[in-house]
Amino acid sequence: MKEILNEWNNFLLKETSISRVYEHILEHESVFISAHRNDTTDFSKCRPDSSTIEENYKRNQELKATLMNYGYGVTDVDGTYVEAFKTDQAVEVKEDSFFVVNLVDDPDFYKKLFDLSEHYCQDSFLYVPQGGKGALLVGTNNDDYPGYAVTKDSGNFIGGKEGEFMTRVGKTGRPIKFAEGLETKSKKQNNTKYLISTLAKKVMKELEDKKNK
Repeated sequence: MKEILNEWNNFLLKETSISRVYEHILEHESVFISAHRNDTTDFSKCRPDSSTIEENYKRNQELKATLMNYGYGVTDVDGTYVEAFKTDQAVEVKEDSFFVVNLVDDPDFYKKLFDLSEHYCQDSFLYVPQGGKGALLVGTNNDDYPGYAVTKDSGNFIGGKEGEFMTRVGKTGRPIKFAEGLETKSKKQNNTKYLISTLAKKVMKELEDKKNK
């Protein structure tokens, strides 16, 4: 997760999307994150004990289930980013990502998102404090940019004006598209809740095992 992100104040969204996202950003902490990687077989930049799943759909399915199991609101985001940014290996990737809102005001929100981004070997995730001021690009693997546990100032959110939400990546000019509304575990049917819990339990055990090593 890198450039759904960097210089995030320069993207176009429909006014309805801006208003909806802005409302969540004003009320709660939020994050843009993914488990997607361009080459899921390349573990050279990953931290120890990162996920070895080689199918992006399964990676994102696990991540989304874990986020919802924590009680957060999640909505799908369709965008692009540049993996291995500012290096000779830089490549533009279409990515399925998530906009995550800390609806339960979990004090460990940042730490949990950091751990998940690291687990799925993401270059970074975008952390947005409540109110939208002082967003941070947070490094979570051993890539040169931004670097593990290094944060980069990504500016403030200013909703409602053209060109002030997220950056176009490269020359594509493609807008980021948000799914309608936030999904939460509590709104799902019982069989879906069971699936969410099962997937999340697996991931949370992996994180706990890593912590206890």
